[in-house]
Amino acid sequence: MKAAVIGAGVMGPGIAQVFLEGGFDAVLMDISEEQLKKGVDMIELVLTQKYEKKIIAEKPEYYLKNLKTTTDMKEAVSDADVVIEAVPEKIDLKKQIYDQLDEYCKPDALIASNTSSLPLPEIFPDFRKGNFCVAHFYNPPPILPLVEIVKNDDADMEKITWLRKVLEDCGKTVIVLNKFIEGFVINRLQTASAREALYLVNEGVISAEDMNLATPASIGFKSVWQGSFQTMDFIGLDTVAHVYNLLYPKLCNDTEVPACVTDKVKEGKLGLKTGEGFAKYTPEEAQATSEQRIDRLLDQLKLWNKHYHGIEVE
Repeated sequence: MKAAVIGAGVMGPGIAQVFLEGGFDAVLMDISEEQLKKGVDMIELVLTQKYEKKIIAEKPEYYLKNLKTTTDMKEAVSDADVVIEAVPEKIDLKKQIYDQLDEYCKPDALIASNTSSLPLPEIFPDFRKGNFCVAHFYNPPPILPLVEIVKNDDADMEKITWLRKVLEDCGKTVIVLNKFIEGFVINRLQTASAREALYLVNEGVISAEDMNLATPASIGFKSVWQGSFQTMDFIGLDTVAHVYNLLYPKLCNDTEVPACVTDKVKEGKLGLKTGEGFAKYTPEEAQATSEQRIDRLLDQLKLWNKHYHGIEVE
């Protein structure tokens, strides 16, 4: 089985790595040779980290031998069984890509977009009917297990089932949404939680620093191992109903992004990538924070593989 990934930006290299770790051939395509080089370097770095932590059994070169890169679309996709489009969320750009894919891909190739929000099968209703869907990976793709597959009315369920099995063989945890909804599942949950967190900080109930402590020490700590509905079962549905009746009317229901976010955007304070967001970061601190994040996520992945899949690398 061969996979082609279109776009070597934030997500593409990691998605290609997912297929490599599954034992498949992968092609990473981008119009920029520089981006392709950065992408390969990132794949090699994460593979090295996973090998050193005994998350994968083989050294990076074992997986990298099955990776090719190209700036030529036809070369990338002509014999691919599955194509993942991971280009920026610009409709005109995606149309250009899909026109090329329609010309160069095999008739039965499954094409999936990594879009995080767009109803692409509705926007492009005549594109590859039955062979086009959304497969939304989470960042960073080679670490976070979840992939959301979004069905549409024209979906070929045999193809959806096949893609799910391929991704599961690559070590992913796959859920299937029965219809399109803005933000899919996790982005909706994440946005709802963030809205309440912003409200509590704006109201002076808690500082941003303490909120950063509160979530991983409580909700985040247990949500890795128990789902939303399991949590309600553990609490007891009578208690859930009582507490939710009290809290639902009190929760923030704002429909606009608060000024504490939009003001920072106007000022160019975008977070880690600009050196300041809700906190300030020197270049060294930003680098250290990014490395620490990956390190902790890899430790978590090792536990996930052990407890959910029974996988332990000696």
